[in-house]
Amino acid sequence: MENKKKDRKSDYIFAIIFNLIFLYIVNNLLNWNIYFITNDLNEVLWIINLSIIAAIIGNALLLAYNPEWFRHVMKIIMNIFAFISTYFVYIVFPFDFKSSFLNWGLSIFLILVMIGIVIAIIVEFYFLVNRRPDSEY
Repeated sequence: MENKKKDRKSDYIFAIIFNLIFLYIVNNLLNWNIYFITNDLNEVLWIINLSIIAAIIGNALLLAYNPEWFRHVMKIIMNIFAFISTYFVYIVFPFDFKSSFLNWGLSIFLILVMIGIVIAIIVEFYFLVNRRPDSEY
């Protein structure tokens, strides 16, 4: 049990560090003049940043307080932010690969990501509702 707690804490620390790096990268993509990233990224940058910050805060909270019910609630909240962010990226689509096949492929990928996030939300909600009252796994 103690080993699982340490593993989980290191997972949260890794997620925080990863999201801080990701936040930096996303906010500098336009400065790096990557050929397939369009200026439309500015339209969705706010929601991407909000989603990443929600993940950082959520993982920091889980690092400090980690009962099972709270973990499920935080994962649901972080997944909702991720879904909304992915949806906005899909709608605005700030990419242009100069290839309709690659653009279409990325659109399909974003749809699959959204479906995966919805499934993750449903699973977390199921575990939240059907958890054992004193379990701490």
